[in-house]
Order: sequence, then C-alpha cells, then structure tokens
Amino acid sequence: MKIVLKKIKKENIVIIQSELLKFIRYKVDTISHCNDYEKYCNDIIVIDVLQSMFYIFRTKIESPKRLANIALSPSQAVILLFCCQWKREDRTQEQRFAMQTISDVLHEKLVNI
Repeated sequence: MKIVLKKIKKENIVIIQSELLKFIRYKVDTISHCNDYEKYCNDIIVIDVLQSMFYIFRTKIESPKRLANIALSPSQAVILLFCCQWKREDRTQEQRFAMQTISDVLHEKLVNI
C-alpha cells in the first residue's frame, strides 16, 4: 500500500526536505538523553526512515519537473506527519504553511486507510 502526495511544488519539496533534515538532527541530538528503552528504539527507527526519505525528496528536487508526486509507505507517511507536526519555533511563515499543508493531506490519507 502506498500513500501518494500528488502535484507537490518543487519549492515545497525543498522546504519539506530541509525540515526533515532539522527533524533528523533534533532526534539525533535528543536520543542520547533518552532513558526509556522503547522510546530509544522508536527514535532509531524514526531516524532511519527519515534518512531514507531525505533521498526520496532529493531525487524529486533534482528532477527537471516543477511538480512531483511522492509515493510513501504508511510508516514513511506517519513519520513525515510527525515531522510536519513538530513544533519548531524558528519556522518561517512559508515553512509553516508548507508543513501544515502536507500535514493536512497526510492526516486525511492516513485516516482513510
């Protein structure tokens, strides 16, 4: 089963990839302070999936097409939703809008599985 994000603008893909990288760094920085073994293991899984998704977005950015469809597994979609809903204070208005838009689409698609 795949969850497809359709007709995503390249500019938004750049924002998503950038936020994904910041989320990876945040997870890596906080993982060493984790005392809960289950959360620690879940964070390792999240970081691994995020890193593989980083390259999915990179190939879409490097494509000459202005719009792209992105097919994600359900686990990738859930983890991207976590990234979109992450409350990072330094996001610009444009970044907030792009992440909220993707969050809304992902939420709708995941609820309808």
